[in-house]
Amino acid sequence: MERTERRSRRSQVRAEALALFLEAHRRHLRLRGLAVSTRDGRLLAGAGPAPEKLVRLAIGLEAPPDVATWTLRAGALDVIVVSHGGRLSHEVGSGVKRILAS
Repeated sequence: MERTERRSRRSQVRAEALALFLEAHRRHLRLRGLAVSTRDGRLLAGAGPAPEKLVRLAIGLEAPPDVATWTLRAGALDVIVVSHGGRLSHEVGSGVKRILAS
């Protein structure tokens, strides 16, 4: 059985791979933005307009209702996944973990 590659674009560079992954899921989930940062707010990758602003909203005291956040452990790194559009999926979390652990 021949295996079909789902991804049309990929990268061996971790930050670039993460950005490509986030952009694909941002479009799939119809989000305005999607970003991954460290717990202290350092942007690791983002998709959509103004990912740095999205991260600042997420680590603030009270995120707006259309901003969803997840805290994940990826290898030895604790990260925050932020969605502007209020939706996240299991595939986003597991993909972020897979890419950051590689």
